Amino acid sequence: MPKKLKILVSAYACAPNKGSEPGMGWNFVIGLAKFHELHVIVEKRKWQQPIKEYLELHPSLKQKLTFHFIDKKRNKWLRKLWPPSYYWFYKKWQKKAYKLALELDKKENFDLIHQLNMVGYREPGYLWKIRKPFVWGPIGGLENSPWRFLHSLGFKGFLFYAGRNLINLWQRNFLIRPRLAVKRKDTAVISATLDNKLLVKRLWSKDSTLISEVGQELNKRDKINIREKNEALKIIWSGQHTAGKNLNLLLKALKDVNFNFQLHVLGQGDMTSSCKILANLLGIQKQIIWHGWVEKSKAFEVLSNGHVFCITSIKDLTSTVTLEALSFGLPIACLDHCGFSHVVNDSCGIKINVSTPKKAAIDLSKALEKIYTDESLRQSLSQGAFERAKDFSWDSKIDRLNTIYNELLKD
Repeated sequence: MPKKLKILVSAYACAPNKGSEPGMGWNFVIGLAKFHELHVIVEKRKWQQPIKEYLELHPSLKQKLTFHFIDKKRNKWLRKLWPPSYYWFYKKWQKKAYKLALELDKKENFDLIHQLNMVGYREPGYLWKIRKPFVWGPIGGLENSPWRFLHSLGFKGFLFYAGRNLINLWQRNFLIRPRLAVKRKDTAVISATLDNKLLVKRLWSKDSTLISEVGQELNKRDKINIREKNEALKIIWSGQHTAGKNLNLLLKALKDVNFNFQLHVLGQGDMTSSCKILANLLGIQKQIIWHGWVEKSKAFEVLSNGHVFCITSIKDLTSTVTLEALSFGLPIACLDHCGFSHVVNDSCGIKINVSTPKKAAIDLSKALEKIYTDESLRQSLSQGAFERAKDFSWDSKIDRLNTIYNELLKD
C-alpha cells in the first residue's frame, strides 16, 4: 500500500462516463483517489455538471476528492476561422489554474503536483513553477506524421499534415515552457508513446516513463470468435473519416484480395462521401457496411462479432478503441506507428511497416489474407489480444503512477 499523499492535479478535461481526454482524466483521478487525497482543478463550463451529478450519486468520493472549477472563455467563431486560437484561451485558463494552485498550496501544503491533461506537449501550464515535486503527463504530440504518406491524403490532407509537421518541428525545438517544465530535478515526465519517450530524451535530455494515455477497465469478454471455413472475414475499422485516419489505405488494400471479407466501418466525417466513392471505384462497396456513429452498445456489438480490427491512422497517440478491440479479443492489423507500435505486439496482431502508402497497402492486404487463411493463427492472436488488454488496465497504470510518486519524493 503506497503512502497516502495530498496531491494537486490539473485535469482540464475530466468527466465520468466519457471517452477521450475527459475519460482519461477521470479514470486517472478516480484511480488515484483510492490511495490519496486529491484536489483537482477542472474546466468549469463543460465538466462541472457531470462531475457534480456523479458525486451526488457517490458521496463517499467527496472524502478523498475535492474539485475546483475554473471557466475558460471561448470564441467559437474565431475557433472555426483559426483552430489554433484554441491555445490562446487555453493558455489563459492555465494561468488562472496557476493562480488558484498557489492559493490552494498555501492552505493545503501539497506533497506533489501533477499536470495531467490535456495530453499535448505544447501547453504544460504553469504549475511547475510551484516549488513542489512535479509530474507532467502522459504527454504526446511530439512525433510527426510520416512524410511519405502525406501525398496519399488528398490535396487538403496534404496541406494540413504537411503544415502540421512543419509547425511541430519548430514548436518541439523552440517552445520555452515545455523545456522549463522538465528541467527541474524534482520533475518526472510521463510519455504516452514510445516515439514521444525517445523524443523527450533527444529534444529535452530528459528520461521519461512510458504510460499510455488510455486504459482498459476490464475485459468485455473472454470467448474467442470461431470463424467457419467459408465464412467471410469480418474486418472492423472505427474512427472519424478524416485524412489522418487514412481509411483509404484499408480500402485500397482490399481491392484485389483473394478471400471473402465483410468490412464494418464505424464513424463518419468530412471524407465519408469520398470514401464511399472510392469504395465504388474499387469494386468493394457491396462488401462494406457503413454504420456511421452509433451508440456504444451497438459499437460493442459490432466488435463482439468481428474477426480482426484494422488501424490505419498516421496521426494518433493510442486511442481508446485500440484497447476496446483487444478487450473483445480482436487481433489488430495496424501501421507500425504512433502509440500502436507499443500496444500491438506479435502476440496480438500484425504491424505494417511505414514505408510508402502503396507498399503499406500491399503489406496490409497480405496480413489480412494471412489472418483469413490461417484460422489457428487468428485464434492465437485473439487469445493474445485478451491477455494484452490486461496490461493496460487502469489499476496497473495507477500502480505505476504510485511508483513514480514514491521515487520522486525519495529524492
